[in-house]
This record gives sequence, C-alpha cells and structure tokens, in this order.
Amino acid sequence: MPRRITMLLPHFPPDVAADGQLFALLARELAARGHTVRVLTFKPRYQGVRAAAPSREVMDGVRVSRCWAPAGKSLLARAFAAWWVTTVTFWRALFSRGIFLMPSSPPMLGLVGWWLSWIGRKYIYVLHDIHPELGIALGRLKPGLVAWLLRFAQRRALARGRVVTLTPGMADKARELQPRANATVIPNWVDTQAITPRAKADSAFAREHGLLEPFVIQYSGNLGLLHPLDGLTRAMAELPECVLCFIGRGARLEQTKQLAKDLPNVRFFDYQPLEALPDSLAACDLAVIALEPGADRLAMPSKLQGILAAGRPVLALAPPESELARLIEQHQCGWVVGDFADAHAVATAIRIAMSGPRERYANAARAAAGQYSVQKAADAYEKVLDS
Repeated sequence: MPRRITMLLPHFPPDVAADGQLFALLARELAARGHTVRVLTFKPRYQGVRAAAPSREVMDGVRVSRCWAPAGKSLLARAFAAWWVTTVTFWRALFSRGIFLMPSSPPMLGLVGWWLSWIGRKYIYVLHDIHPELGIALGRLKPGLVAWLLRFAQRRALARGRVVTLTPGMADKARELQPRANATVIPNWVDTQAITPRAKADSAFAREHGLLEPFVIQYSGNLGLLHPLDGLTRAMAELPECVLCFIGRGARLEQTKQLAKDLPNVRFFDYQPLEALPDSLAACDLAVIALEPGADRLAMPSKLQGILAAGRPVLALAPPESELARLIEQHQCGWVVGDFADAHAVATAIRIAMSGPRERYANAARAAAGQYSVQKAADAYEKVLDS
C-alpha cells in the first residue's frame, strides 16, 4: 500500500554526510515503489564542506526542501546548530503530512517525533547512535545535567514511535534505555548496482594520484572520535612499501595529520562526491574500518557496506568481541586487529593481508554485499511502514 513519507534529515546530498547519502538511496527506492516521499532538510554544511543546492527540487521522484542552518566547529556552535535544526524541523514538520522518519543525530531531533505524536502523528526513529551513552563512552561527555537531558530526549523518542536500529546489540541497548521501545533491526544499506568491484587499474582516482603500483590501504569517510586510527598511522613507518590514504574529514583529521607529518607514505584527500565513490573505493588493495571499544552496541560505522559492495578485503580495527568484528568473521571478508593501538600489531596484520587470500576475501565481501542492498532495506522499511 503506497504511503506518504516525510523524512526529517539534517543532511542530504549534495551534502557529504553518510547518513544523508544513505537516506537519499532509500528515499529514491521508496519513491520508485509508488510511495510519496518528501525530504525536509538543510543546505549542505557537513564538516565545513559547502556545495550549491537549490531550496526546492525533485530528485529521483523525491521532493526535497532545504533551508539554511548554522555550522560551526566549537562545542557552543554545534549545540546552537543542533537546537536550530531541531526547532526548525519541528515547525516545518508540524505543517507536513505523512509518516515521519528521522535519524538520531543530532540527539534532540527525536523529540520532534515525540512532540508530534501527541497530536496523532506517527514516526520512525532510526537509531544510528545512542546518546548520551556514546558521548560518555568516548570521553566527550560527563555524567551531569547535559547527559540527563540527552537521555531524557532519547527515552521519549524511543517510547512512542517505531524504532529502527543498525544491529541487534543496539536494539538491546535501546530496550535497556526504554523498555517500551518497539525496535526492528535494519542494517545500513548500499547501492550494489552503482558500487561494483573494479580493478584498481581501472580507477581514475588511483591513476591520477599515483596509486597503481604500491600496495594501497584506504580509510574513506569520517575521521571521527568513533574511529581509532593512531596505531594504523604509526604502522606506516614499518611499511615503506605501502601507501595509506585517508579520504575525508573529521574531529581526528588534524591529529592524524600531525602524527603522519614525517611519514611520506601517508596521504590525505578530501571527501569525494557521491557519484565518484565507486571509483575512489576501487583505488585500494585493502580497506580499513575502525571502531572504539566503548562504542560497540552504541554505533556502527556506515562505511562497511560500501567496502563490501566494492569487493575489497577489510581490515577491521576493533575489539574481537564487538559486533563489527563478528560481522567480518561471519562474512569471512577480512582481518580483525584487536590490539589496534599497537603499531607493530597493525603492521603485522597488514603484512599478513598482503600475502594472504585477498582475492577470496574480496569475493566474499561482494557476495556479502547482497545482504545489504537498498532493495532489501526498502523491503524492511515497508514492513515497518505497514505496521
């Protein structure tokens, strides 16, 4: 049965935020299935990346409406931006129709659904990260008034809408926070038709930047606090025959650049446009994904599905007991380094990968990607919508 769906998103293409790109794929697929999909979002501003975007347009059958929002790097600026996004989104949603769908970032955004539920509106709350627990685990937030307010907002958002989480562990955590949470697990998804395996020799990015000959290790995406990258960076001192490429920005970018200042085989590139992602993902021999121990069951990196679709073996820097590590082992598509702060341990794992069954792991990665197609995600979301 066709539905009217209004997505309330802080970011949307051409913005480079991963969640916006994911929801763009889902919106396009749902619109192609006959649903009426509208996106209420903001002008591109993620990680300081600016791009021209009209206030109103139709993209792949999806009506997109953008307005201005502030951006800033300081804690105060980010807090003001989060308040602005939440407040403006509420007033825009109040005069919109359909079932609302919203992510959990910024953390107060879920309150929009909770507020509107009191006048009979229905919403789906997509829990990409669990706050304030994640902030506390990463040492960015201390227990106190702010943590209490965030937990209050989270519990309210979880109470009255349908909840979607990325992993079973996150669903369990959501129910711990709010026993009434009606949670469904739907992993992140990828366009398996747009991102396909291709040889590094066929990558324009690799040719342009001289990456065809060396063994290339790539970390593509947000260099955020979730992602422990110091051991990987320092490991390159033991691997002069390799090149490590960081593609993206984030809170750890400057710290990582400083760590790599004397390492000529560590290179940095800015975010690539969404349409160039298949080409840039192909410009490596080994793809890296990383997750801090305290973040397990509180978040899941979204880059995994793109790596699988590109058919690249994975080097996971994560605790062996984490949900991320279990996925890598389940799909038999790479290696897990639990002692990821130890540069020598990371370098040893990379050497094993260089001489290991990379082709078999690459084929396994692509085979696993079929489980995360946007079509399968749309099937799952339609079941939630129908319920």
